[in-house]
Amino acid sequence: MRVLNYTLYDYQQALVKDMALACKEHDHVIGQSPGGTGKTKTFVYIGTQVCNKGGVTLILTERKNVYNQNLNEAAAVGINDESPKFVHIEEGCFYVAMTQTLERRQSIIDQFNKLQCDLYIIIDECHSGRYSNVLRKLTKGKRLGFTATPDYRYAKHLPEFYNSCVTTHPVQWFIDKNILCDYQHIQRKSGKGTDKLEKKAGDFTATSQRKFFGTEAHYQELFNDLKEYPFKKCMLFCASIEHADEVFARMTTAGFKCSINHTKRKDSVYQVARFDTLDETDIIISVGGMTTGYDFPLVDLIVLYRATTSLIIYLQMLFRGDRKKEGMFFRCLDYGSNFDRHGAYFADHPWKDMWDQKLKNNSKEDAAAMTTCPKCESMISVSAKKCKYCGFLIPEKPRIVEPGIAEDVTKRFDAIAGKKISELTPKELSLYANLKNKKMFAIRVAKSQEQVTPGFLIEFAASMGYKSGWLDHQPIPEERIEFLDIVLK
Repeated sequence: MRVLNYTLYDYQQALVKDMALACKEHDHVIGQSPGGTGKTKTFVYIGTQVCNKGGVTLILTERKNVYNQNLNEAAAVGINDESPKFVHIEEGCFYVAMTQTLERRQSIIDQFNKLQCDLYIIIDECHSGRYSNVLRKLTKGKRLGFTATPDYRYAKHLPEFYNSCVTTHPVQWFIDKNILCDYQHIQRKSGKGTDKLEKKAGDFTATSQRKFFGTEAHYQELFNDLKEYPFKKCMLFCASIEHADEVFARMTTAGFKCSINHTKRKDSVYQVARFDTLDETDIIISVGGMTTGYDFPLVDLIVLYRATTSLIIYLQMLFRGDRKKEGMFFRCLDYGSNFDRHGAYFADHPWKDMWDQKLKNNSKEDAAAMTTCPKCESMISVSAKKCKYCGFLIPEKPRIVEPGIAEDVTKRFDAIAGKKISELTPKELSLYANLKNKKMFAIRVAKSQEQVTPGFLIEFAASMGYKSGWLDHQPIPEERIEFLDIVLK
């Protein structure tokens, strides 16, 4: 009997329960929870329960540091390049495998496929497509994928291997509960030209980014910012290995205490140790290898010295700074206009829909309700009267606005605070939808209100700026549509 030395939090227990229910109906399920909320402990708990009932649990991972973390957490049998080529798979046992190794060990895969007991395959960071080949070979068992960012647009394998997605709370909920850190996002104006960078396979090319961020003006801006903004530990993300090497050389020459970590560095383990364990450096420069599986709570500055069209990559970089720390705060310096594409780290995303379909205009919805502080350049709410980072009082300017959403967002949200959703007019509901990024929920409410107040949906659509043809794709069922009648805060 395996016994864990920890107890899950209520939100983790709820995720376990919801995934168990979904698994009974759908077999293969994604569990979504923000970075820093304990997904590893959650799936090790699930795997332990499976083993204690005589089943077999297999955790798949693609990175060595994550492999070691999972292996220690689960006290499991490891399958990697250093383990024997033949491992006997036994009922009631827990296994952790490097996916690249298991893919080459057909004799071990055959044992998993012939098991007569329950087999649960847990995929850590399942948004990565590197698991596809081995998952196609593992023909038995139920799959439980875990990730903070199940976005179909950049993970098109998800619908092939999973049938459902279960989510926990949004980032803002964890911030409010003092579980994750709040943050300050400073987007530098010099990054506005990144949209003109060359694209390939949907994202900006490493070559064009290295050229763009390699100008002397960009380097001087970066150096000045790192001297101006205080931090304990900083993670700086680049667009490629060559870019990282160049930035490392420039920053070291400029006198910054830096480490560097990427797959071509033979001393990567030592470089990371210099940054965290040995405390010899306060900045670590990397590419993609540290966007997952690296948790160092002291990190309080994230530097995005690159641009990306991927919401997954963007959020995974920001999640490196959200762990509990003194002050419960981190800062992001964004040189690639990434905020304009993806919005705030605490924005609420419809992951239940995003895992298997491409949502239109999803990337910019969150940024619509934010603006830049004139003094410190932090991203703040458009309705803010005072910058919460530098204390600057935002002057009221005469505005020429079109009637509708723009005016509502800036001036009228206070008027609906304290009201129930069911009490909102169509125009007020559209304000709520845009400001809080709750468009799908607001459409559901509007349809429900249409059932008792004919014409509500038409007015709502007009306030949202939808074209007339949109209404043709909004069927109203005979049965009353139910919704959670929350009070606006």
